[in-house]
Amino acid sequence: MVRRRPLAALSVALLAGALCAVALASAVFAEPPAPPVAPPAPAAPAGPAYANKDLGLSMEGPVGWKVAISTAAVSKWQTLATFTDAVTSSVAQLSSRKASAMTLVRLRAEITKAYADDKSFNVTGITDLPSNGNRSLSGILVDATQVLPGEPAPPLPAGSLPPAPAAPVTWHIQAAHFLGGDYEYRLYSSVKATLYSRLQPGIAKMVDGLTLKLAASATSARGEGTFRDETAGFACQYPGGYGVRLPERTIHLVEFTGSTPGPVLAVERFASSIDADADAKTVSDSYTGAEVGGEAATTQMEVAGRPAAVVTAKARVAAKDQVFFVAIVGRGADTFRLRCTADAAQEADAKAAFEKFAKSFILSNAATAPPTAEEKDKEADTPK
Repeated sequence: MVRRRPLAALSVALLAGALCAVALASAVFAEPPAPPVAPPAPAAPAGPAYANKDLGLSMEGPVGWKVAISTAAVSKWQTLATFTDAVTSSVAQLSSRKASAMTLVRLRAEITKAYADDKSFNVTGITDLPSNGNRSLSGILVDATQVLPGEPAPPLPAGSLPPAPAAPVTWHIQAAHFLGGDYEYRLYSSVKATLYSRLQPGIAKMVDGLTLKLAASATSARGEGTFRDETAGFACQYPGGYGVRLPERTIHLVEFTGSTPGPVLAVERFASSIDADADAKTVSDSYTGAEVGGEAATTQMEVAGRPAAVVTAKARVAAKDQVFFVAIVGRGADTFRLRCTADAAQEADAKAAFEKFAKSFILSNAATAPPTAEEKDKEADTPK
C-alpha cells in the first residue's frame, strides 16, 4: 500500500527545495565583494609656521625645525620669530621694523655699509630679490660667510687633561631684506658652511614663501591690496594677485604687475614748478613726437579730490603696439603721475584698471620735503 503525503507537507517540501535552488544560484552567480577602500594618502609633512595677523605676515619653516615666536612690539629691528634646528644648530630669524629705507637704492646702501663695517663677515654677493609668483615683496639678498669660535667641549672629570681649544666654525649667512610698504622685513639665516648645500633648499623655500597680505581700507574690494608710502604721502589700491615692485629709481616709486601678462600700474613723483596741464602736454608730446610717432589725447578727471589731467595715448614702443593712460595731479611742489601700460589688444581692460586705480589714489596734505640733489639732477630727465 502506498502512503500519500498530506498536500500541506508536500507544498512545504517543494517550497524548501525551491529556496535552496535560488540560494545555490545566487551563490554561483553573485558579484564578488568590492575591495576595501584604500585609506587616503598621508599629507606631506609641513614645517613649523609663523603668522602675524596684525602685520598680515606668514611664513613656513623647514620640516623638522622648531619655531619660537616673540610677542614684543615692532620698533627697530625686532625679532618676530626664530626657526631653529637642534640637530644642525641652524637658525633662521625673521625680523621687522618700521619702514626706513623705503627704496631699494637706500636699502642696498644701508646693507652694504653695515656688512662693510663688520669685518667678521666675508661678503660674497649682494643681489636683487625681485618679486615672484609666490612672494610679492622685492628686496636685497646678502650672501656671506662668518667665522666664529667653536662651542667649548663639555667639562671633563676631575684630574683629566684640559681639552683642546674648540676649532673655529665657518657659518654660511644669507640675509634677505624686503620692502613692504609700512614695514620692512629681514630673514637672517645661519647654517654651518659644511651643511649649507644640504640645507640651502629649505632656506630658499622660506625666502620665496614669505607672504604679506597688505591690509585693505574699508572701501577696498575683497582680494585687493593697499599700498602706502608715508614718506611720499600717498596710498593706493592694486588688483588682487598683483605683486609689488619698488624700482631702484628715485622718481619711479612703485609698480604693480600681475603674474600673467596684463596692464602694469605705476606711481611716479617728482618736484616740478609747472602745473598738471603743462606736464600733460610734455607727456603727450613724448608720444606724438617724431621719435615715437603715436597719437595722444588729453582730458580731465579728479584724482584724490584734486583736478588732474589725463593723457591717453597709443604708440608702438619696444616693437609692440601699446596703450598708455597717465593721470597727472599736483600737490604743492610735487607732481604725481599714475600710469597704466598694456598691449593694444588689452585696451578695454587697461582702461578699467586705470580708472579704478586712479579713484583709489589718496594724497596726504603733509608738507613736501625739499628735493634731494639726485631728484634735482633727474628732474630734467623725467621719464615721459
